[in-house]
Order: sequence, then C-alpha cells, then structure tokens
Amino acid sequence: MGLKFQRDDSLDRKFEEFAMLPEQKADKNKEKEAALKRFLEPESKTEETKKTDPS
Repeated sequence: MGLKFQRDDSLDRKFEEFAMLPEQKADKNKEKEAALKRFLEPESKTEETKKTDPS
C-alpha cells in the first residue's frame, strides 16, 4: 500500500507574488505613489477634464 502525493503549486505561486527583485519593487513603489497622488489630489484631474471639455 503506497501513498501518492499531488504536487500543489499554491505555495510556489504565493512565493512568486511575495518575492520581488529590487527593480520590480521600485516599479511597484512608483505605481503606489502615483495612485496615492491621484487619490490625494483629485482636483487636478477635474481641472484637466474642464480644459478638454468645451462645455
């Protein structure tokens, strides 16, 4: 009587999501900073739409 094990890649996928190279980390930080800036300064977006919107 033998036991058979299936390989589960869930831990591998979680590690790939968690572990980052320094270049990837810098890119991700830039994306977060840009999203934070858009969140904190919504009026700049409305000014841009007013400039492009003729009405």
